[in-house]
Amino acid sequence: MRILIVGAGIAGLATHRALSQRGFKPTIVDRNPGAGEGGAGLFLPGNSVRALEQLGLLDKLLEHSHPIKRQRIFDENGRLLSEIDAAEFWVGVGPCRAARRSTLWQLLRGGTDTDVITTSVAAIDDRGDRCRVRFDDGEIRDYDLLIGADGVGSSVRRLTFQDCRQPEYVGNICWRFIVHNVAGVADWTVLLGRDRSLLCKPISPSELYVYADLAVPKHEVSRYTAATRLEPLFEGIAGPLRPVLTLAQSANVHFAELVRLRLDRWHRGRVVLVGDAAHAGPPSMAQGAGLALEDALVLADEPAASPSLTVALAQFEARRKPRADWVHRQNASRDRARRLPQFVRNALFRFGGPMLYRHSYAPLTKPV
Repeated sequence: MRILIVGAGIAGLATHRALSQRGFKPTIVDRNPGAGEGGAGLFLPGNSVRALEQLGLLDKLLEHSHPIKRQRIFDENGRLLSEIDAAEFWVGVGPCRAARRSTLWQLLRGGTDTDVITTSVAAIDDRGDRCRVRFDDGEIRDYDLLIGADGVGSSVRRLTFQDCRQPEYVGNICWRFIVHNVAGVADWTVLLGRDRSLLCKPISPSELYVYADLAVPKHEVSRYTAATRLEPLFEGIAGPLRPVLTLAQSANVHFAELVRLRLDRWHRGRVVLVGDAAHAGPPSMAQGAGLALEDALVLADEPAASPSLTVALAQFEARRKPRADWVHRQNASRDRARRLPQFVRNALFRFGGPMLYRHSYAPLTKPV
């Protein structure tokens, strides 16, 4: 089967690896093959680590990431609201880990047995029995399956799903960066304000990944950039993490608007979308990488088990879409909860934090 994967990020590389494990020989292209070397950090809950184990990368991940055994939620005054025993919850699934985003990309890239071709897709013509692709250099090739793994701004989605919904702004902007762990943070730790939050997690014995978000109306987003000073914005909730914000001035800060993408369908003819190209969402559940890794495993399973590619793609979507939709709903529910009036929010997390955590993540402990 002739398979083209567009996008060499986490979703594309994972899909290439999963397909290669099952005997396929896909081609992978990206206009910027080295883009995954950048980025800040990420948190990998147990289901994400389980997917990496199935991709044969568990030992390397454990060597190059940091354990997260507890998740702690504080209010804006530094009072502990909830403490989650993440190690106990995810036992039997996989340990929770934190790492540089580039580390995960490099692990996946190192397992790719072919070079990423530097090019982009200019046109897609699904002819029923094959998919004809024209690249930006004018070359034309035919494929049996085209996989769009090219992120939230997917060109494959734009060219094939012209009538679908577009990514929508969810009302928050964020800053992500990595600094020296001057605050001595040992656990996944979040401080919640009325319309902002500050999250820190160690990604090594000496490094800290920092994520800060702020609720902002769409028409005001242009006021903020990666260079915005964070101390004045988060001073009211930073407490002992204030030195971390000071270090942001000399860090490589990534700034973004948070968006949500919910499609009715992920495949059309011989074209299918995976990862953020199909179901991008805010990071409230820390499932962006995990869902992409799981997508890769399931998409690689189906062609070998199904009588036709049409059936395989339908089965892929049937297996994956309910899980991604669940994560979308939980993202929205979590964001609503932390924006409740202070006394309501604090009571909710103080008395129901562990229960809410179990409710949100229990479906994700099940095999894909």
